[in-house]
Amino acid sequence: MFNIPHLDIPPLLGAAGTVRLPGSKSISNRVLLLAGLSSGTTTVHDLLDSDDTQVMLEALRTLGCRIEPIESATSANSLRITGLGGRLDVREAALFLGNAGTAMRPLTAALAGVPPFMFGWPSKSMTCTQIARMLYSGFQRSLLLS
Repeated sequence: MFNIPHLDIPPLLGAAGTVRLPGSKSISNRVLLLAGLSSGTTTVHDLLDSDDTQVMLEALRTLGCRIEPIESATSANSLRITGLGGRLDVREAALFLGNAGTAMRPLTAALAGVPPFMFGWPSKSMTCTQIARMLYSGFQRSLLLS
């Protein structure tokens, strides 16, 4: 394609700039869950906007977290989350988590030992996966704790 006999590239002496990496569903949902379970208020910047993070945010709202969008000149998708301090005031909740395995797995683990019984249900396509077995196991454990 090119007929270049040889190309000299001098060594790089330095580089400068800013790199903004795309968000991660997994990290975003873990941060959201930790903020939701913690005491006090957590500010989260550059949260990935995806279906998975949206269902996690809705689940946290359902469980009683206060979530407020905040304006930020330096970052996108910034939220202020007031956590539950490890205590749930909600006595019963139905959490629809769709196909969001990155929300389903950590939420199921976090709520497995929380009486009264909490249940998150997946979309129909996820009932054929390991998620269904995990939920059934969590259901049995919750019955034993109630």
